[in-house]
Amino acid sequence: MAFYKFSVTECEMFRDLARMTASLKGARYEGALIGRAVWQRRRGRAGDGLHILRDHHGLLKVVAADDSGELRLTMLLGRRAPQRDEPARRAGRPLQILAEGVPDEIQLSFCFSAEEVHAFVEDVGDTNPLHAGDAPLVPGLEILEAALSREEICRAARVELRFHGASFAGEMVSVQVRSL
Repeated sequence: MAFYKFSVTECEMFRDLARMTASLKGARYEGALIGRAVWQRRRGRAGDGLHILRDHHGLLKVVAADDSGELRLTMLLGRRAPQRDEPARRAGRPLQILAEGVPDEIQLSFCFSAEEVHAFVEDVGDTNPLHAGDAPLVPGLEILEAALSREEICRAARVELRFHGASFAGEMVSVQVRSL
């Protein structure tokens, strides 16, 4: 199994994939939440661009692909927006990352400011209103990008992030990393 380092160039290419997914605009996609995000290095040349794989009963599955890799998202549409003070948030359930080639369980933590969230969504063109205001919801792809830039998992060929709740700017985001 080959391992790679997630370079600055790859980070920018990841942002290109995020830009593709943010191109989904309109009332149907407002308030959409990511339930699962899978990033992997390209193993073939299946086709570039953004493709909707499934759009049924409020579940949207999309794939964005280019020379750098492939990003698959499972998104939940038409759900109630998470609130900062929900009981599940106070419990602090960590997000979970499954990474190909991580030898041991690793704990990561991040804290994103509102300014960082606003800069990320502006850069990728994400107009989801959940990411606006003084205490915005942290975009799932911003969390995934931050995790991919960490030494502990940057060499993984495939990384899957599973969300168990919302993370807001200013809160500590706990991420549990395990091997696939």
